[in-house]
Amino acid sequence: MAFKFKILSIDGGGIRGIIPAIILAEMEKRTGKRIFEMFDLIAGTSTGGILSLGLTMPNPLAPDLAQYTAKDMVELYRKEGKRIFYEPLSERYTKTDDLIRPKYSSEGREEVLSAYLGETPLKNALKPVFITSYDIEIRRPIFFVSDRSAEKIGEYFRKISSGFKMKQAAMATSAAPSYFEPYHLATIQTDSSFYTLVDGGVFANNPTSLAIMEAIIAARRTGEKLDLNEILVVSMGTGSLTRKYSYDRAKNWGLIGWLEPIINIMMDGMSESVASQLEQLLPYDPGYPKQYYRFQAPLNEANDDMDDGSQENIAKLVDIAQLIIAEQNSNLDRLCEELLR
Repeated sequence: MAFKFKILSIDGGGIRGIIPAIILAEMEKRTGKRIFEMFDLIAGTSTGGILSLGLTMPNPLAPDLAQYTAKDMVELYRKEGKRIFYEPLSERYTKTDDLIRPKYSSEGREEVLSAYLGETPLKNALKPVFITSYDIEIRRPIFFVSDRSAEKIGEYFRKISSGFKMKQAAMATSAAPSYFEPYHLATIQTDSSFYTLVDGGVFANNPTSLAIMEAIIAARRTGEKLDLNEILVVSMGTGSLTRKYSYDRAKNWGLIGWLEPIINIMMDGMSESVASQLEQLLPYDPGYPKQYYRFQAPLNEANDDMDDGSQENIAKLVDIAQLIIAEQNSNLDRLCEELLR
């Protein structure tokens, strides 16, 4: 039985996005096809959103082909990691100021995303994309979607597409609180004439369950029926956090002490809770094709900080990706066969 609909979902995780990028490059190598050719919907949060957009961006000279391979996206992390997480010396202040200002300037990140994504309209994505962000002024999840028929200004959420660019979606979804300033996006859709957007990881670091619901909603919108058991789900993690916070350390933490740990705990907790629910909702039955694939591994050796773009840490993240490929070799083969059906 071939699945009717195929979803790829990629977690947030900053520089750790190199892990899913390497696994996706391996999938392209095994199938001889580009990622956008094998999926019907690609969802991403933060670094996963950047990957989703890069893998579906059309080549300006050949609009039916993707501009970047997954291997190209691996090189983005290798070459541009330090540029993304960079703050000019002229913008450095005192240690006290560091506690009340974003850790990094957004200049490097915007330069990299402009170079890679240019002025490409979001609607031009080669396959439907679903990118998460959150507006801290109107207090609503904001989803960037390439399918203009999916646009909706709901009471408690918004799906936006028309007039927006891939670069803008990438900037919004990766504006991680405390690391970068919120992304100010001009629009006629708010009273203030701006969206004030932060990283979608604040509510959906693992966007897989949202992507499944989006697929079912999209089918209903066209008058079709899509059952859960007709959806193939591929979920890519960026490494499960292993850093321990002991009781003796945490018991005396106040607002400042909890600031960085709580962000890591919340994002990792969200990712793993969604993964655990889907593992139970879509269990493997040997009598049927495997429906749910999750590629994830603990960050036992690598630094779990999302902003460590050092060559030493990049090498350790690459090792983790290669370990996942080796340990899930048979699963990867089975998945690639299914994707080629």
